[in-house]
Amino acid sequence: MKTKRLIGLLVVGFILSGPSPMLRARSFINLAHLNHLYDRLKMANGDSLSVIYIYSEFPDYRPVEAKGEGVACVDDMARAAVTYLHYGLNYHDKQALARSRALIRSILKFQAANGCFYNFLRKDGKIEKQNRNSRPLADWWTWRAFWALAEYGFYRAHDEPVLAGQIKKAVYRILPNVKNLWANGMPYTEKAGFRLPLFLPQKYGADQASVLLKALSKMYQWTKDSLLLALMNPLAQGIMAMQIRDVQSAANGLFLSWQNYWHAYGNSQADALLDYFSVTGDSSALSAALYEIDTFYPYLMKIGYLRSLTLRRHGRRVFVEKRLRFEQIAYDFRPMIWACLHAYRVMGKKKYARQAASLAGWFFGKNSAHAVMYQVQTGRCFDGIVSAHSVNRNAGAESTIEALLSLMAIEQNPVSRHALNRLIHETK
Repeated sequence: MKTKRLIGLLVVGFILSGPSPMLRARSFINLAHLNHLYDRLKMANGDSLSVIYIYSEFPDYRPVEAKGEGVACVDDMARAAVTYLHYGLNYHDKQALARSRALIRSILKFQAANGCFYNFLRKDGKIEKQNRNSRPLADWWTWRAFWALAEYGFYRAHDEPVLAGQIKKAVYRILPNVKNLWANGMPYTEKAGFRLPLFLPQKYGADQASVLLKALSKMYQWTKDSLLLALMNPLAQGIMAMQIRDVQSAANGLFLSWQNYWHAYGNSQADALLDYFSVTGDSSALSAALYEIDTFYPYLMKIGYLRSLTLRRHGRRVFVEKRLRFEQIAYDFRPMIWACLHAYRVMGKKKYARQAASLAGWFFGKNSAHAVMYQVQTGRCFDGIVSAHSVNRNAGAESTIEALLSLMAIEQNPVSRHALNRLIHETK
């Protein structure tokens, strides 16, 4: 994950103006800032491609380069493609669909010979091929590219068969990198009292595995290829093995992110397991997902959320060795919101849609800093809450994209939309 630069900090007292009447308007969704970060750039080889600028800084919010990385990255282009896709489909917006299509075509240009993806585009129009966080590896950016490609193919293959064919070809080039994760079988190891799988991305990466599992699930829904089911099962088993259950601890219910460490950002394990359940009917995956949603999410909400936990286990007891509360970012909340709404779709229980709305309240002042993090008027989401008294007022791509994905999902569910509107009104 890219390190957020904590500049432009502002004491919350200066930014609290309370929700405007616009928050009670027809829609929460404003693509203005995402559109501001969207651009067409010329590559060094003469090709042009659509990109999303990575950083946008307070006070003027002009796009800026990520020093040592580049001006754009597949990580954000992929998530923006999904955002534009869902907006275009849900709100019947042809321009959004066109931008999603353009981003998908651009992402395809970043695929390397080994099937993985380069990540960063430099300002000189060249793909960055040397830095560790840009090389074509079985890592975050490859899985996010896969997810965006699978989403687009699933929803648009009928309308765009030529592009769908290109997507399918690219995806099947990725798959050997997935199978290589368990080339040496499915071994486990012990660390800090936990029994951990060694066959997830980066050995123990349940966070990355969740993005990959979502991509495979969507690809299976599109193609019905049994090969994809065979690839999904080890990932689901590894994710479930990293859940803490039935222990005397505040950590009860959570899925470890990596080794004995849990972090809020990108923790899509529950949502991914619900995807897996939807295509396989595996009741153990459903049980594991609901256990985190029912047990650990309410704990986080009660204490005002956390950034990370480092844990150690002794028998049936799990101890917190290190606990961080901040920084809190939009990417902490979208996975939980999606998981709750997914649980509602599967179980039909309104409590899950209402829980999603309560989590989304973080964007509108229901947070430790009492700060309105997402502005309907501008479509910006601030980059993070740094402490109980300060906010990073930059508004980069990740923050804005994750906010939009969260709130689009809320808005498409009548129960959660009504609950969030009521929460906003009460926050005034």
